[in-house]
Amino acid sequence: MDNKGPKILAIFLVSTMVLSSIAYFVGTTDENQTNETLPTDEPADFFDVGGQLISEPFTSMQDALKITPSGAVHAEYVNLKAVANTSIEPFILSQLQSEGLPVEQLNKLYDANTDCIYFAGFNSSFILMTTFKPQYVTFHFVATPYRYYNLLLRQDTDATNVMGNPTIYGTTQNDVINILDVIDGVTNHTSYDDYEAVLTKAPPAEYQRITNSVPFAEQFYFGLTNQENNTVLRTTIYYNLNETARSKFEALQQNSTERGFSEYNITTADNLTVVNIKSTFLNVISEDDR
Repeated sequence: MDNKGPKILAIFLVSTMVLSSIAYFVGTTDENQTNETLPTDEPADFFDVGGQLISEPFTSMQDALKITPSGAVHAEYVNLKAVANTSIEPFILSQLQSEGLPVEQLNKLYDANTDCIYFAGFNSSFILMTTFKPQYVTFHFVATPYRYYNLLLRQDTDATNVMGNPTIYGTTQNDVINILDVIDGVTNHTSYDDYEAVLTKAPPAEYQRITNSVPFAEQFYFGLTNQENNTVLRTTIYYNLNETARSKFEALQQNSTERGFSEYNITTADNLTVVNIKSTFLNVISEDDR
């Protein structure tokens, strides 16, 4: 998967810490910014920041893509709480680290423990959605109303938040406003629509990725789910998979039982190829998926 977007996020989070220190001490002289809210020593509850909070389903990547504007070139969803202390947790934490999304850095954004994370990258920007506890606001911000929401312009990263479940984080106000427009039905076309054919075949999973920027298919989905007896189900879905990859998967299927797989199913219909394999985590994660 193309990792450009997550790496941009990591660089952005680090670099803006320096700028935020300057902004905090210099302050602002703009008399029009009358909605400035600076937390005291006590963190503010979500409900204390004013405006309507986000309240949307957020149990899967499908949920998140339904409130994501059209055009995401890749997206990733992780239920960190569900994978804790499982065989797939070390891999997922390492994967997030390599993509520039270390959990420690995510936790620092809100001084809280991240439960679920969703990241969507576009050609020149990204959006981040998370759920976390405790639900407090510990950063300095300037509040700007948009319809019945409050956009919180962060003074530490210069990004924009709207709090709730999930909490939305965008590099610009427009990125966040575009999401709010989807939630409120002002914009109808979403990134879920872009990937709907693939996603309708995707089962629930604790770890999910999707992209349209791979050489072996027009769209590629990858999901991991914990199963019984310390096994893991890996689902990969391809839209218009090329013949080279298809032939490789069929060859791997032939001796899959001897190699320790209890399930190795390949189904093809309507330009979609779905591969479900189940075995130990090491077997599943080592099996070629492209």
